[in-house]
Amino acid sequence: MGVMDRNVQVEWAELHALGESINLTRTKNWLKLEFEYDCASLVNRLNRTKVDFSTMGHRIREIIKLLDQFSSVSFVWAPRNCNKAADYLYNWAFVNNCTKDFNMDYPLEIHD
Repeated sequence: MGVMDRNVQVEWAELHALGESINLTRTKNWLKLEFEYDCASLVNRLNRTKVDFSTMGHRIREIIKLLDQFSSVSFVWAPRNCNKAADYLYNWAFVNNCTKDFNMDYPLEIHD
């Protein structure tokens, strides 16, 4: 986790963050995942992996293979105005150069 020190397109940055998120979920032993993005084009690419033959499509298929161990995975679009908490946390972490996770382990019962 951390800050990327190069300029990339938004979709590539989000894809990199997805890879980091998957690594985090593995360490937490979570089984059900829902990823929310405000980038509709990335959500479409993640949900239609077999029709994208671009370089990004290849990378997406590699990432999707990492998700086989989870019982449920979904990628959904969330409008940016519905994601104020995530936006605030991102800005706070960026300003404070925070690279640690919040280590919030919730009881499994609330995820069902």
